[in-house]
Amino acid sequence: MPQRIHNIPDTFLKLQTLMKILRDECPWDKKQTMASLRTCTLEEVHEVLEAIDAKDWPALQDELGDLLLQILFYTCLASEQNHFDLEDVAQGLIDKMIRRHPHVFANVQTDDVLKQWNQIKDQEQQRKSLMDGVPPLPSLAKAQKIQQRAARIGFDWQDAQEVLPKIREELQEFEEAFAEKNQDHIEDEFGDLLFTLTNLGRKLGLDSELCLMRSNRKFERRFRGVEDCAIAENKALDQQDTEQLEVWYQQVKESEKDES
Repeated sequence: MPQRIHNIPDTFLKLQTLMKILRDECPWDKKQTMASLRTCTLEEVHEVLEAIDAKDWPALQDELGDLLLQILFYTCLASEQNHFDLEDVAQGLIDKMIRRHPHVFANVQTDDVLKQWNQIKDQEQQRKSLMDGVPPLPSLAKAQKIQQRAARIGFDWQDAQEVLPKIREELQEFEEAFAEKNQDHIEDEFGDLLFTLTNLGRKLGLDSELCLMRSNRKFERRFRGVEDCAIAENKALDQQDTEQLEVWYQQVKESEKDES
């Protein structure tokens, strides 16, 4: 194990100093708590993902800085309450990475690095159930995480092809619930359908949360195009029927194909 870190690079010392100044002198920063920062942190993570997907490297550099600020903010708050500081966080990370990589630092042989990582993590956290310790992620991401946990003991389909009949089954059950017009049943079956679709994505090596984020961005972009079509034709968007809106939407969609 390495010795405890005693020299944080000058840049991080400057960042720590900056954070303390903001806490002392900025009215907004003064009133923040760990609870109030949660939404900001989630937004910053999503902005990092957006920059990665766009391959916008200057934006990614900027967004990673914003995310780093969140870490500095939390450690500053924790230090004020005598819980831990940035040095504790850094040293804890170093110790954990060395502990969880015995194949790198302790000459331990393994054919499955991920399995070894999970085994070490389970031992550290003393889990009584595979479902223990799943973080409060957005629902699609959490579905994928708990499916991965179940798959560790073989509770899983062999391949993506096997999931397709289950999707058809869940869709039929949703249609039956929809026909009954029972709201609780509809919500239950709709959730089952989403859960199974997430399973299919996992078997295909896809991240359902990222896929939906991508579709959200695509729809936003195309809807803005629909708004531009209305402006170009000097028509009020909210006075058009569904048929006209669909015509514009398809025009925008076709123009994207032409540009690609």
